[in-house]
Amino acid sequence: MYSKPTPDNSFDKYDEMRLHMEQLLSASITDFDIPMRIAIPLDGAGVRRVRDLVRMTRDDIFKVNRLGEKAANEIESILERFGLSLGMDV
Repeated sequence: MYSKPTPDNSFDKYDEMRLHMEQLLSASITDFDIPMRIAIPLDGAGVRRVRDLVRMTRDDIFKVNRLGEKAANEIESILERFGLSLGMDV
């Protein structure tokens, strides 16, 4: 007579953690106070949103013209403040 409800795992607009993460990932990299000496080469490589940036690895950053070890360290430090890291699967 009674049916057991099946859980709905779809996106919940009231899931604050997920909404917060979506806002972070959709933000422009310039909103994260990334220095222009890093943001300009990233923009030239097509990286404009935080979502694009966290998908990159350190090796991907080294492949971007004019970015090296210091830029990679600075990017990792900035992302870490927001609970993000390079190489994330988003």
